[in-house]
Amino acid sequence: MKKKHLKYAVLCFGLASMLAFAGCGSKGDDATTANPTETEATTEAVTVATTEATTEAQPEKDKDGFTICNDKVKTLDYVNVRTSPSTDGEIYQEVANDVELDRIGYNDEWSKVSIDGGEYYIFSELLEVVGGGDKSDASTEATTENSSDASTEQGTTSNVGEGKMIVIDAGHQQNANEETEPIGPAATETKVKATVGNTGVSTGIKEYELNLQIAQKLEAELTSRGYTVKMIRTSNDVDISNATRAEYANNLKADAVIKIHTNGSTDGNATGVMTVCQTSSNPYNSAIYDQCKSLATDVLSGLLASTGAKSDGIWETDTMSGINWSTVPVTIVEVGYMTTASEEALLVTDDYQNKIVKGIADGLDKYITE
Repeated sequence: MKKKHLKYAVLCFGLASMLAFAGCGSKGDDATTANPTETEATTEAVTVATTEATTEAQPEKDKDGFTICNDKVKTLDYVNVRTSPSTDGEIYQEVANDVELDRIGYNDEWSKVSIDGGEYYIFSELLEVVGGGDKSDASTEATTENSSDASTEQGTTSNVGEGKMIVIDAGHQQNANEETEPIGPAATETKVKATVGNTGVSTGIKEYELNLQIAQKLEAELTSRGYTVKMIRTSNDVDISNATRAEYANNLKADAVIKIHTNGSTDGNATGVMTVCQTSSNPYNSAIYDQCKSLATDVLSGLLASTGAKSDGIWETDTMSGINWSTVPVTIVEVGYMTTASEEALLVTDDYQNKIVKGIADGLDKYITE
């Protein structure tokens, strides 16, 4: 009897062991079966996320296939602004070097810019993107950290011009451009785009050369007084029309434009300095007459005080393209007569040129602080 019970006990133990192993195997199988499901879910999630990210990253295009953007670009040279993205496109206007424009699109070769409410095109290699947070932050930090040092170092220098932009235009150029352009916006009257100017009666120096010599000295002087200075030209071999010169300053929103010229006359004894502005009834920009007249008055006063020259006064005329196209304060400064031997002899010297420069700068300081 005991043996029989023992046999049953062994048999039961064996069955229990088999069932236990079977249960473990079933649990393992369930876990293994679950893993592919988790993998599939992960793969699906990654695929969806990747697809969504790729879709979101695609840049938006406009109707012409240009990538849409909204940034500032700066011209790296004198550039043609065209009505279509091709070198065969009609030239809408020329834009000078270092002018900021609003760019609204681009492709592999061309940038689409907004000018006067219209859409135009400039070859992208002639543009540079400007602005950005990093640059502003760096500028702010540098200003904060160095402001006390800068004040100390510049304590003996005039900073009247700080925050003011002046455009200097050395009149004329080495080669004339006999093509014509309107003397003002929507004008029917035209003048040639650019001339070479007068010639010295004794030295034979050309006006465009003498004007640039004085303009470059003025640039250095104004910079030392804190002004931001932009030059229309820095060499004689250029081709820039009078209207284009004005548009350059307009685009920069200059605080003042100083146009350097040297006078000429059939009277071999003519001497003196003068400034030029438009009349109060100018059909193109009479709205800025008062500013231009003040600028012309102050610059003339500074010149007379510094050089001791005779005054030829302020000539008000509406015949000057470079003035008529301007939307910012402007004056032409006739620094002397290179057709009079005695005055030409002064004009070509560094000493007298420095007196001219000081006079213009002093007058400009007065105008800016009024």
